[in-house]
Amino acid sequence: MSGTRQNSRFIDIPGSLNFRDFGGYITKDGMRIKLGYLFRCGMLTDIPTSATAEFAQLGIGVICDMRSHDEVALYPSPQTDPFDCQVHIPISPGTSNSLRASLSKMENSDQDRIQFMQEITREIAREHVAAYTIVLRALVETEQGFLIHCMAGKDRTGFGAAIIKLTLGVSRALVIEDYLLTNQSSDLRRRTRARMAEQGIQIEESTLKIMTGVHRAYIEAGLDEVDQHFGGVDGYLEAAGISLNDQNNLKARLLEP
Repeated sequence: MSGTRQNSRFIDIPGSLNFRDFGGYITKDGMRIKLGYLFRCGMLTDIPTSATAEFAQLGIGVICDMRSHDEVALYPSPQTDPFDCQVHIPISPGTSNSLRASLSKMENSDQDRIQFMQEITREIAREHVAAYTIVLRALVETEQGFLIHCMAGKDRTGFGAAIIKLTLGVSRALVIEDYLLTNQSSDLRRRTRARMAEQGIQIEESTLKIMTGVHRAYIEAGLDEVDQHFGGVDGYLEAAGISLNDQNNLKARLLEP
């Protein structure tokens, strides 16, 4: 696949952030998700005009932007072709405000912050079904490539990618494996550090690691919430209005032997 680093899921589009293909995984019934159709990343703001052709080669037909209105205003995405297929689906988890406040409180330990991130993922799973309904419907309706992203491409994006892989029949263990690949995104930590320095914010390395990385406990909290609140992924999809026919069509289009 053009633009893909050898032996890696990360896609080297200049200016992109945590950009990768989340296809290629084997499902529980022995099928495989096709590569070159499902993508995830952080914000697209810094992709230069000179990289437009590289992005276009991915054949993406719909871009689901999960960022809040404020985030979009501060860090707008390119709007010209091939970026003009964006669907804005804003999510602003309430507990994320508590997380940001906690960063300035020295008495809060790293474990406290990890617990905040678990609560954020639970809230994303429980309270934002309507948003992910739009995401899943966009995936159902496109015949081209699909991209889901937020600011860093790890929390809102990570949950959405997890639901998609579960819908296609990937095991929970492989869903978690894909989620944890964000920790290999060196550009995410470097650019977050630089952006905060521009704002005059000094941050400890341990806190930066939590902000830009993921823990197994985060996605497990979200998936546990799906099980407890919806009775599992089937119940979640029912709540999202994704029919069995929709699911079968997705599998027919995105899976291969």
